[in-house]
Amino acid sequence: MKKITTIITFLFVILVQAQNFTGTWNTSFGEVKLIHEGPIVYGDYSSIGIIDAIQSGYTINGKFTNNGKVGEFYFKLASDNKSFTGEWRWQGETTNRGNWTGTLKSDAFPSLKMDKWSGQYEFKSYPNGFTKKLNLQQKGFNLEGKFEDGKSFTAKLDTDLKTVAYGSFYNGNTQYNLYKSYIKSENSENITVWYGEIGKVNTAEKTKFSVKFLKPMTVAEFKSLTGVSASLTTTYKTATGGLTTTSQGLSNPTSSIKTEKDYKGRYRVTLTHLKADIDTFFYDLDNPLTSNVDVFGTAGVRMYGKSTSSNVEIKAIGNKKPRLWDISSSDPVKLKQNSALNNEDSSNKNSESIYELIKVSDSNMYYNIDRIIEFDIKGDLANENLEVNVQMDVTQKLTGRPDYKFGWKQRSIKIKDIEFGKQYYLANKKDKDNWIAIGFKIEKN
Repeated sequence: MKKITTIITFLFVILVQAQNFTGTWNTSFGEVKLIHEGPIVYGDYSSIGIIDAIQSGYTINGKFTNNGKVGEFYFKLASDNKSFTGEWRWQGETTNRGNWTGTLKSDAFPSLKMDKWSGQYEFKSYPNGFTKKLNLQQKGFNLEGKFEDGKSFTAKLDTDLKTVAYGSFYNGNTQYNLYKSYIKSENSENITVWYGEIGKVNTAEKTKFSVKFLKPMTVAEFKSLTGVSASLTTTYKTATGGLTTTSQGLSNPTSSIKTEKDYKGRYRVTLTHLKADIDTFFYDLDNPLTSNVDVFGTAGVRMYGKSTSSNVEIKAIGNKKPRLWDISSSDPVKLKQNSALNNEDSSNKNSESIYELIKVSDSNMYYNIDRIIEFDIKGDLANENLEVNVQMDVTQKLTGRPDYKFGWKQRSIKIKDIEFGKQYYLANKKDKDNWIAIGFKIEKN
């Protein structure tokens, strides 16, 4: 009986993993084109805006823009991948405005028209700065790119899609923050010139920059020009109707550390998001967009090493404090509920490994964090004893009854054992049915 249960569970997980929104959809509010990469779904909302969403199980939950106005939505995909149901509302509202349904028109990989920031650019800082090519791809509100020397570039668009809210990149070994930037010129297809200010991290010094459009780029061209091998990128297969892996292609997802020299360099640790499965009396299965769970607490990252003399805690760049996320009980954040589905392997419910980091099952609750800390490793600390330590202490805030404390949890991972760019989790369970996890990624320049 146990073997049959395991087989059924395995088949169910395979079916869930096959769920994919990639394609062109006829919807109750016009044509929608979507690209599905790992947990990220982005694309065109008709010819008037964009889609920016996150997947959990059969459901995506996110934002859309409509001629500058921002709304929120969720879509729940049918098991045959050919239709979805959902609801929408304007951002800031608490009541849903109505249904949003769709049927699949084509599962071919779509060509997006609203990703006007995608393309190859000439990035120039001045006076007495640098000039180099930047290959850039827009994914919803996010800009991801690489310079011609291989250095990464990340930025976030404002909801008007015409302003860069903030960003970060490296020139050589120096990290720069990109401050609010503006479009100078554009046409119907591309942003042709944009400009703003940049500054070295942890300094007050600022310089100007301008970015000039050189040529358009497809998703495939972006993967090729940024040096991502075909085996590491998200690949499209007609048979599955979409993208089949979770790699997003901007960092090497496998560790290449082999010698002491390889340990030297700059490490970036990102606390990505919270995921959870928490029982609540207030969860409305028919209206997941309006059901939330309030949580507060702290989460942080430290890095440790061992020199020839002793074990040491390594200071972050700019002496940044280890506590990256700190939310008070008086101002909790909301875990958004996407779906009633929890695709946990029921045959392993009592296994600590499900909750203890590398793999956390799909859940119906999430909250984006996106906090970064960096460390420079050199000298005799560049050895196999390097490790990253992640900690969390989270509590569910309740009304009319005691708060639900998950408590403090920490775990260390050796750099030699990790895969750069891979999504990891540190999870804490109150019991087998209630757990919360913080996601993190480690990258190396």
